Amino acid sequence: MTRPRVAAGVGLVLTGGGARTAYQVGVLLAVSDWLGRPRRSPFAIITGTSAGAINASVLAARAGSFGRGLEYLAGVWRGLQVGDIYRCDRRALYGRAVHWLVALLRGGLGQHNPRALLDCQPLRALLERHVNFARIDLHLRRGLLDAVAITASGYGSGRGVTFYQAAGHPPPWQRERALSRPVELTLDHVMASVAIPLLFEAVRIDDDWYGDGAMRDHTPLSAAINLGAQRLLVIGTRNSDPVPLPQPPPYPQLGKIAGYVLDSLFMDGLGPNLDRVQRLNELVRLSKAQPRVNAGRRLRHIDACVINPSLDLRTLAARHTQGFPGPVRRLFRGIGAFGELSPLPSYLLFDGAFCRELMDLGYADAQRQKSEIMAMLTPGQETTLLDGIKI
Repeated sequence: MTRPRVAAGVGLVLTGGGARTAYQVGVLLAVSDWLGRPRRSPFAIITGTSAGAINASVLAARAGSFGRGLEYLAGVWRGLQVGDIYRCDRRALYGRAVHWLVALLRGGLGQHNPRALLDCQPLRALLERHVNFARIDLHLRRGLLDAVAITASGYGSGRGVTFYQAAGHPPPWQRERALSRPVELTLDHVMASVAIPLLFEAVRIDDDWYGDGAMRDHTPLSAAINLGAQRLLVIGTRNSDPVPLPQPPPYPQLGKIAGYVLDSLFMDGLGPNLDRVQRLNELVRLSKAQPRVNAGRRLRHIDACVINPSLDLRTLAARHTQGFPGPVRRLFRGIGAFGELSPLPSYLLFDGAFCRELMDLGYADAQRQKSEIMAMLTPGQETTLLDGIKI
């Protein structure tokens, strides 16, 4: 049987979500199986925000051996331990917690003020071992990729900044509270994008400090579209129908409040962004009959297939909390972070058992949307999407 060729202009959008982004790997494993474990990446444009930037950078660096590269990435997720992402021994964890407490009680410690609750140096070391950023440039020059983009949030500028590396030198774009910069991507760009406020340290890039890209990434499709994508596979990490709270719910403890802060941070803006793309698609359709409607504007129809978890990931994480090391487990239990409906563990539980279940769910969910996903990837097939949008 002849394997389908991959269409040009196909973009992959990977949103944030901490440990939840293992789900994205499961979806992509299904895609890889359908395409016969392709050597070349089926995605010409790859964008990532927050933890999605980790997956994006690995896939871009291995675009010349996509099938094997994806299996490699899946192997890393399957073998992951919490200590591979942030230090969680008693001295590191409690020492930083005491540092914060002393700073609060004394009204600050000047230049010795704490920067973050967690030490994420293990994550930097992990990425140094697994991502060869020089190969991204090689794949761009060989035509295996068109562009790669990573979004972070500038604390000084108050803007979301999309750092991109692309073939053909596409011009940067700008909109309210967001801009883009052509760069040679490095580990610092990824570490900046994943720097969850208060939990992970901000990263200095040029003249500003940067934190988690999800804080300002209100239009997650924008980077891929501006870089030339016309068809998008978007993989989110939040299910649309969460488990309802008991009525009346108890007063939320600190851990649950912290979890919902993260939940709000990773509300990736997909819904409003998709609505806007759908309206623009309608404008494109109308402009074909009435050319003056689109006078002076460069608009094009965008197809987007979105896949999100079919299950509430909070309940999945609740079954794996033993994957947290003892000091973390005791700290989270003390602040009320555990429980079936608590979001916090699902974002910070970088544990192989939990990640394997997420990947299995992603693979199964992809099977249910196979026809829509393959319509995005295979040239010569008309999509069955509503005005280019499938939610």
